[in-house]
Amino acid sequence: MDIQALEKAKQQWQSAVDSLPQLICLINGEGRLLHVNRTIEWWGLGNVAGTRGRELHDILHPGCTSPHCYFKQFWRDTKPARLRGRRAECEVFDPVLDRYFSIRLQPLVWRHEHERDTAEDLHAVVIVDDVSDLKRAEASIQKHNEALAQQVAHETERRALSEEMQARLLTILEKTTDYVAMADASESMLYLNPAGRAMLGLSLADDISHKKLCDQSEPDVRDNIRAVAIPAAIANGLWSGESRMRDCTGREIFTSQVIIAHRGSDGQVDCFSTILRDISKRVRDEQALCESREELRKLSGLLVSIQEDERRRIALDLHDGLGQSLSLIKLVVENTVQQVEAGATDAALNSLHQVIPRIKEALLDVRRVATELRPSILDDLGILPTLEWFFREFSALCSHIAIEKVVLVSEQEVPAALKITLYRIIQEATSNIVKHAAANRVRISLSRADDELHLQIQDNGRGFDPGSVVVRPGECRGLGLVSMKERVSLSGGSYHLESSRGFGTCIRASWPLERSVSPSARGSAGPQDIPDT
Repeated sequence: MDIQALEKAKQQWQSAVDSLPQLICLINGEGRLLHVNRTIEWWGLGNVAGTRGRELHDILHPGCTSPHCYFKQFWRDTKPARLRGRRAECEVFDPVLDRYFSIRLQPLVWRHEHERDTAEDLHAVVIVDDVSDLKRAEASIQKHNEALAQQVAHETERRALSEEMQARLLTILEKTTDYVAMADASESMLYLNPAGRAMLGLSLADDISHKKLCDQSEPDVRDNIRAVAIPAAIANGLWSGESRMRDCTGREIFTSQVIIAHRGSDGQVDCFSTILRDISKRVRDEQALCESREELRKLSGLLVSIQEDERRRIALDLHDGLGQSLSLIKLVVENTVQQVEAGATDAALNSLHQVIPRIKEALLDVRRVATELRPSILDDLGILPTLEWFFREFSALCSHIAIEKVVLVSEQEVPAALKITLYRIIQEATSNIVKHAAANRVRISLSRADDELHLQIQDNGRGFDPGSVVVRPGECRGLGLVSMKERVSLSGGSYHLESSRGFGTCIRASWPLERSVSPSARGSAGPQDIPDT
């Protein structure tokens, strides 16, 4: 090969080396530059001609005197490797040039430490590669990986939480007392919770796939659900309302029902779920409230009628009895005055003697009316003496009816507020017996048990059908029964009536008593049979 060809090849190699992005340096044994490629100019570190004989450290770090300079440390640490012809490399961030470098040092010959290189001898090749873009990409990838790992961890945690919540929701469905079911788009059952199975009399092992979503509902309710509720749930996502169903025993259950339409990823309804809650108690309470209001309305009308009838009776009683007596007394007194004025003293005295019985009769009428309105003995002596007096008067007027009286309480055990109630109930019950029962024996007992006061009135009369007694405004029929029931209810007690045709009638009333009554007070009562008179 001639000199010209060698020169041409040299130039080609030089051009190839100058075109490389790495900084390639030829270094002698003293660490000084023999040659560098043009990358040094692209990096702005000087020109190729001005680098010969200078140390690479001075080129990279002009004026650097730091004992901790990484390049100085690298050159010192790699000396043994250079002497043995071993390759050395490092990656480092250069704070002066603000770049990441990959530095590789490759010795070309192996020498002993005692051998010396001349200044022109090529000792090693140093390749400095700017890997800043690579490091930034790695940092970006690392950051992305960390973000991805964090996202994966978050998603994993979210899925674990979702699974935990699903498990808890399933537990809620399994434990709730509401009827919960799921069905496919054709309304065939897919799931029914234990409460729903128990309501329909199904075990956990029973197959429900043949059952439909609305099978448990009443026929009219089922038709309404399919015609109205399900289309509304499909259109709006949800329907709610009230319905009725029957359990496995045939018992009718009033329910509050919710139907939900679930859509799949294609937007089409693929299943339904329904929740039914038993509201039978609420419905019955509302019905009872309506009936109570209606009964109260009727009783209000009856109360007005009763008051007017009572006023009319008292007015007639006063007019026919006391009014006539007072009129007669007035006439006698006027006649006596005339006799006195005429000097007929003996005749006047005789008239006064004749009017005295009339005055006594008027006083008796006043006492009788006052006693009927409210017996004064009740306030003066108490309920037990009042009952003795009443039974005595009753026996005197109705001697054909035998009364058995059993009193097992003391006066102190009967609350003051109940005394007039007890008297009026006994008064009304005995009045009904005389008017309607055709009985010849009555048993009346007043006792205390389990902190309750009990009153029982029983006769052996003809009896009646309680269901046939209908109280209508303007009629007196059944008013006595209603008044007794209302008196017991308004005083906080409970009332029970038993009767059937041919077997007499029994009225039971009871009131809760406070526990403040001492045992000694109760013990002092004992049975008190009031003797018949």
